[in-house]
Amino acid sequence: MTPEDIRSQRFASRLLHGLSPEEVSAFLEDVAEAFGNIQNANASLIERLKVLEAQAESLLSAARERKASASSHIEVLRTAALREVEALLNGAQARARAVLDSAQERDAAMRQDAETMKARVQIEAEELVAVAAVQADSLLAAAREQEATIRQEIDRLTLSRLQLVDDIRSSLDTYHQWLATMDPRGRARGRREAIELSNGDPDNVGSTDEARVG
Repeated sequence: MTPEDIRSQRFASRLLHGLSPEEVSAFLEDVAEAFGNIQNANASLIERLKVLEAQAESLLSAARERKASASSHIEVLRTAALREVEALLNGAQARARAVLDSAQERDAAMRQDAETMKARVQIEAEELVAVAAVQADSLLAAAREQEATIRQEIDRLTLSRLQLVDDIRSSLDTYHQWLATMDPRGRARGRREAIELSNGDPDNVGSTDEARVG
């Protein structure tokens, strides 16, 4: 229905209580004008709706593009983050390997130093043992020489003592001979002294000498 359809609308009239054609026409004109305004407003709203739909489609497309761009940007950021994390991990692993290699090198150097120190200490200990052995041999040789000297001195003193005993015996024999010629009583005493000397007791010899001197 259009405004013209409303304007051209005609109604049947009655004899009694019929409608006023002027009023009906005026009303129809008002209705046609209002309907026209409504149609115009509706057409405007439809155009506005189309514009809004186009804008909405444009916004939706832009949103989709932004979403795709955001997704792409997120993917780029994710890839960059993964690369950065991988780089950090590689760097950390490289530093860890460097620290481990350095620790192994220090350990090897310390082991080598320890082996060198051990070898030096062993050499010094062997040298000290050798020096101590030489000193011990020297002291032992000196002790043996002193022992030999002491034994020689003992032998010399023993020979001297025996010589002294022989000299005393010789003197006693001479004395006994003289005493035998001078006093017959001295013969028995001389024989007893000779028997005591023959028993090999130097103390008895000294006692006899002291008795004779007395």
